[in-house]
Amino acid sequence: MPRGGYREGSGGKPTWKHGKTKVIRVPEALVEKIIEYARKIDSLLGVEPVTNNSSTSVTESKVINLSGIPTYSFEKGSAIYLSDLIAFGYQIKPDGLHNSVINKNRFKQQSRVDKLKNEINDVIKDLK
Repeated sequence: MPRGGYREGSGGKPTWKHGKTKVIRVPEALVEKIIEYARKIDSLLGVEPVTNNSSTSVTESKVINLSGIPTYSFEKGSAIYLSDLIAFGYQIKPDGLHNSVINKNRFKQQSRVDKLKNEINDVIKDLK
């Protein structure tokens, strides 16, 4: 019986949902964070893109893994915010909607920062 060489089904089974892996060079100080981030992306993205002969992307499954994303209950049912999806790495289509959500979030964050600055300035004035 011959030994060595490639054998079908040999080796460890992949633990990544998105298939084959590739060796890359990264700074040693960042290895743990990069792997943690990659695992998070791999576990959060429940939809695996499959490309056909044309340049359009088709999804293999209509299942979306929403683990870890906050849900909100309303009178008419449950909901999630698009900004939460984007924060967890999802890409929203069309791109215009994606960009609109990001810009709205930036505006809200800037408003919070401005409000905090004003509160700090008020406290400083009271201390003088």
